Amino acid sequence: TDHVQFTIQKPQEHKMRIRFLLLTVLLIFLQCNAPLVSGSEKVTNIRFYLHNTHSVNDPSSVLVAENKNATAHAHGLVPFSSVYVFDDVLTEEPASTSKVVGNAQGMYVETGKDGYTILESIDCEMTDGPFKGSSFVMFSRNQFSNPSRELPVIGGRGAFRMAKGYGLLRTVCINCINSMNPSKGDIIEYNVTLYLH
Repeated sequence: TDHVQFTIQKPQEHKMRIRFLLLTVLLIFLQCNAPLVSGSEKVTNIRFYLHNTHSVNDPSSVLVAENKNATAHAHGLVPFSSVYVFDDVLTEEPASTSKVVGNAQGMYVETGKDGYTILESIDCEMTDGPFKGSSFVMFSRNQFSNPSRELPVIGGRGAFRMAKGYGLLRTVCINCINSMNPSKGDIIEYNVTLYLH
């Protein structure tokens, strides 16, 4: 006849296995909930003001494409399907006469039939300060009818190589013209947080 052997675990051995299992679960939990910013990453904050001018003689934003039926769908500031390219100045303060700290180049497309939502791709290069010659890129939907909105940082070059983060945008004025901004246009505040390796 065959003999069947049964192994009876000792209470102490059973407790050790439970402790090991709980420790393993705890380590997995801590790993999954680790902070996004590791010790090797540096957090940098940059604030500047973008000037998008609409002057007839020397605009910084130019319409390059638009569907012939675009105006029929327009309910806001920008007709649906409009494509613009821009080369905007970045300043230290809202006034266009304040110190220039950078330059922003890119394009935006009116992707919302509401006339207030653009899909924006923007490369911001610093031309002054410790990050001179470096740039970062933001790309996302920008519903500029909201006083404040957010764009994700998807990369960069130079000191901003492989950067990630986000930019908080605040509209200072639209189509404004005054002593601080003699050229008709828009002024947007960018408060950007960058996570750098």
